[in-house]
Amino acid sequence: KDLNKEIQPAANKAYKAMNNSAALKKLGVEKVVIVETKRDLAVQMAYYSRSRMKDPKDVKAMYKAAGLYEPSDWECKTANTQTLNSNHIKGIAIDFAPFKAGKIWWDAPDSVWNEMGNIGKKYGFSWGGDWKGFVDKPHFEMV
Repeated sequence: KDLNKEIQPAANKAYKAMNNSAALKKLGVEKVVIVETKRDLAVQMAYYSRSRMKDPKDVKAMYKAAGLYEPSDWECKTANTQTLNSNHIKGIAIDFAPFKAGKIWWDAPDSVWNEMGNIGKKYGFSWGGDWKGFVDKPHFEMV
């Protein structure tokens, strides 16, 4: 509901299609969840601080200031965005993730992510899994 109103119908259709996908179920996906939609600049800055600030305590302070969970030291050292100008801030991006065994299946095989990517593209989204360099498999945007 916090996405740009013009992309909400496509996001809802993609979400339903992913959750009704026989191919994803066959690959072991229990369901697909929405991880993130619109985010504010403070959250984007916290994400951007990962791998850029040398002391994990500083990244953790950025996360706390943004009202986020406390990241692990590994997360603090691992980049998860390349920009401060994310399409999430504009409300035109959504992150979907597969769910298995009661939790998000971040290390799902490429076959799962590719199927999700193909479904999202059917509804007009660009998929971060197609990006060169910094690949962002959960990310879908409509630009």
